[in-house]
Amino acid sequence: MSNSIINNSSLDLQGHRGARGLMPENTIPAMKRAIDLGVTTLEMDVVISKDNKVVVSHEPYFSEILTTTPEGKYLTKEEAQSHLIYKMTYDSIMKYDVGLKPHPVFPAQQKIKV
Repeated sequence: MSNSIINNSSLDLQGHRGARGLMPENTIPAMKRAIDLGVTTLEMDVVISKDNKVVVSHEPYFSEILTTTPEGKYLTKEEAQSHLIYKMTYDSIMKYDVGLKPHPVFPAQQKIKV
């Protein structure tokens, strides 16, 4: 019998939105980084686009904390909730970036275009 209080083989280590403290949340790089760190469960939310594609997003709209518009401007709080992912086509969604804007809660988060 082990002296450990927690049996590590039964521990479910979850990555909420991937490794969001290290990589842009809800992105493939964040999920890959979480797996590299030993995460056993990737937790995420999804939205279905207007043309029935699955998009990983915590909210049904683009977050002002994360989003850069196709024109290169940061999305404002006032604009965010009008950018409803489920009313947009996948091609139009892909024109937005959620990895370059500095995250106020995770200053060490790597910035990448995603």
